[in-house]
Amino acid sequence: MLIKSGTINQLLYKHLKEGEGVAEYLRLKIPGLVEELEQFFITRSDIKRIQKAEALAERILELTDFYDLVPIRSGVATLEIKRRISYDKQTDHTAHTLYLFFLGIWVYDNIPSLRTPIDDSIKSSNPIHMFLFQWTYASLLHDIGYLFSEVLEKDAEEPSSVSIFDSLFNIDSIKRYAGITSKENNVKLEELWRTFEEKYKITPICTKNSMVDIIHQLDHIPWLVDLGLKTVSGLDALMETNINESTIRDFSISMATEGYSGNTVVDHGVASGLMLLKYSSIWYWICNEAKNKDSSLHEELTKYYKYPLNVFIRHVIPACKATAYHNLTNTKFNLTDNPMLFLAVLCDELQVWDRFLSGRKYIDNWSTVEHCMSEDVLVEKENSSKEQLLHFTVSNYYHEKITSTLENRVANWKNYVRISTK
Repeated sequence: MLIKSGTINQLLYKHLKEGEGVAEYLRLKIPGLVEELEQFFITRSDIKRIQKAEALAERILELTDFYDLVPIRSGVATLEIKRRISYDKQTDHTAHTLYLFFLGIWVYDNIPSLRTPIDDSIKSSNPIHMFLFQWTYASLLHDIGYLFSEVLEKDAEEPSSVSIFDSLFNIDSIKRYAGITSKENNVKLEELWRTFEEKYKITPICTKNSMVDIIHQLDHIPWLVDLGLKTVSGLDALMETNINESTIRDFSISMATEGYSGNTVVDHGVASGLMLLKYSSIWYWICNEAKNKDSSLHEELTKYYKYPLNVFIRHVIPACKATAYHNLTNTKFNLTDNPMLFLAVLCDELQVWDRFLSGRKYIDNWSTVEHCMSEDVLVEKENSSKEQLLHFTVSNYYHEKITSTLENRVANWKNYVRISTK
């Protein structure tokens, strides 16, 4: 065993190898998962770790019907490696979101006081399966909005990375990921897509020049009405009524017009939620139209994955909410308000180890930066008087960093995590 005993990576590895719940489900569904995970955990080169993380993420996304979003994850990784993202303190999100995915699974499988409200909010006869579905949005895919954070000189020859997202909205991409094999149904799918294009006339986001215009274009999802919603706005659809401090519309426009100290941005959390809602909803529209008009096409479209409208309403929208809100500032998240969002923020703030540094402030100060490695994070499962919890032991610097952010963002976090210093 090359994974250091007592570390965070060993805890996660052991659970995926031997644990029950979601861990067992993944082992059964993804052959060789444990062996690939071990290789990922023992890799100490930044580039190789990112490569292995993306390979593992691809297998998970294929299992959960999100494989078509792999190019976006890879696009974000490329921008970070090239140091082309505008945030001065940018760190890797390819390995980060995979660590986040497995950390959330450990928490869900091991801390009943978190799992129970999550299951209650999911309201499914198969909570493990639907947790995994929603958690994929809220972890592996919750940072894809960094695609809109690129710094690109006006005279640069390379195309904007935003075109990766735009390219999903064309018939070649739809046919590639639809899995249609019969020539007759391929023709029917093309006709259905032409109907969609003529009715909704999607404008490529790469044609937008301002941050506000990008937000408006991501927000505009007119086919939501055909899916039973009373709005054409993604931001309205994702409104979390339990959070009163700020709406994501106010927040996203504020970031796009004022930003951080005058540096305007397309907030990556809001962008991620809108991207996922906009693209996911298209498949529910296609399958719903096929169901009403052509049983043969619908049968082939839904051979492996079903797209019932009740799943879109009950699971896709809540998962996109958790994604869109996870970066909201000046807000403390409560478990009772949105359990999936609470889990996402809790795990996001805990995941500080093994992250490639790409932001200018980190690079300019490389000789003095304290870079947290997995072997620096010692963990154990603890039984308190009231609850099982996760005990982290980290350096003084990361103790202050983690506890301060948890205190600001996660209500009652000490009920689930204890942070100590070495």
